[in-house]
Amino acid sequence: MNRRLADVQHSTVLLKQKLMNTLLLMAVLLAFTSNANADKNRIEQYFNQVDTQTYQGNYSVISQIGNNNQATVKQSYSAAYQIGNFSHIGQRGNENTASITQVGGKNYGVILQAGNHHNAIINQSGNQQELATYVSQTGLRSDIQVSQSGSGYRNIGIEQQASSGYTRPVTVETY
Repeated sequence: MNRRLADVQHSTVLLKQKLMNTLLLMAVLLAFTSNANADKNRIEQYFNQVDTQTYQGNYSVISQIGNNNQATVKQSYSAAYQIGNFSHIGQRGNENTASITQVGGKNYGVILQAGNHHNAIINQSGNQQELATYVSQTGLRSDIQVSQSGSGYRNIGIEQQASSGYTRPVTVETY
């Protein structure tokens, strides 16, 4: 009789421990998911035809470490002879915003943000030639906007270090 009572008490203690561990795990998961705003990140990629020989397509990579970062990528190409687009957004910090829009083929857009409250926008379109933009932001509160259009071998590289948080915005437009 004592053995059965001890087993029941031991089972009750184990059940309570499992319940507490489950509640603790749920609380930790809720704390982490409340800070992640994955609904503010979006990738849209379109194409008209696919070259089944080379399987060329649009490629995009978004990596984020921090809170309340936003990233948007829109890429498209419409002709079989066009090579797809590539984009990469890397955000490390809090409340950074990055957007890359690429129309046409063979466009490369990269935005790297380290710090807080950065804003970067790349808009590129092209025909058969390469358009490439590289943006790097470090520190606090920098604002960069780049727009390219047409066909040509254009490469734009911008690196902005905003140590004090009071840098002037950078805008580059080529047509």
